[in-house]
Amino acid sequence: MADEPLSIRLKIAPTNMARAQRWGDFFFARSLGEALKARGHSVEIDARDQWYADRTPGGVDLVLRGFGGFEPIPGRAALMWMISHPGNVQLEEMKAYHHVFTAAGGGLRRLRIALGRGRISHLFQATDPQIMRPRDVPVDGSMLFVGINRRGGRPALAMAERCGYEVALWGNGWEEHPNFSRFARGSFIPNEELGAYYSAAGVVLNDHWRDMRLNGLISNRVFDVLACGAPLLSDKVRGLPADLAEWIYTFDDEASFREGAKAALAEGPERRAERRAFAEVVRREHSFHARAASIEAQGRRVLAEL
Repeated sequence: MADEPLSIRLKIAPTNMARAQRWGDFFFARSLGEALKARGHSVEIDARDQWYADRTPGGVDLVLRGFGGFEPIPGRAALMWMISHPGNVQLEEMKAYHHVFTAAGGGLRRLRIALGRGRISHLFQATDPQIMRPRDVPVDGSMLFVGINRRGGRPALAMAERCGYEVALWGNGWEEHPNFSRFARGSFIPNEELGAYYSAAGVVLNDHWRDMRLNGLISNRVFDVLACGAPLLSDKVRGLPADLAEWIYTFDDEASFREGAKAALAEGPERRAERRAFAEVVRREHSFHARAASIEAQGRRVLAEL
């Protein structure tokens, strides 16, 4: 029935739940799960070792696709939400799903032709308005970067060092880094506290994996920082929607990084107040609650057709 609760399993890439606790995918899934539960559904999060534990017909499997593929289970609605690494996802894999959501703006027309009408749609990443909200904390004027030391480097952090800025750096793997260890403040900020750090920063840095940047797959940090009413300086990414773009400073070389950093750090109380007002728009229109409605609709449609 149309109003019957759905049984939804959210599939994430970490090998087990013990390892998942510091993966962004886990916090993404947890926030999405709460939004789906608020709509009356039953939701569980499965790390890779539990992907196939529940094969009960009539359920919904939503794969938060980053690293690693999932083989859809017969009798269950198979949905994919491509939230990172679009370069790793092949067309044949997408064809195995009943519906694919893509956070990437690029290539949507081509995929619609290849997969068929109604089987793929654009769905931006999202923010959790319970966690990401403006806080009444003093702005400390810092340049903040939160992220792990990962393969492929961190363009925003490298650019900040090249331009002579000091960075408050949080994340795993920086303590022994030859260039950035001096910036390291700690390996982990609890997800529930991130909003306060963003709100207090003079500017928050952001960057994307190369395939995300080229395909217009906007990271959830963009939505998180804007939801906190803080200035954001990010690498240029294709497909940035106009309503967000005016609130984001972007860079693709040293000159644009310096210009963006200078403007962000110079923002006064009036501009910050404007950002806080826009934060409410982001928290409403780009929340997990808003995304949950789209996911529910596709899950119901697929189950009705099985």
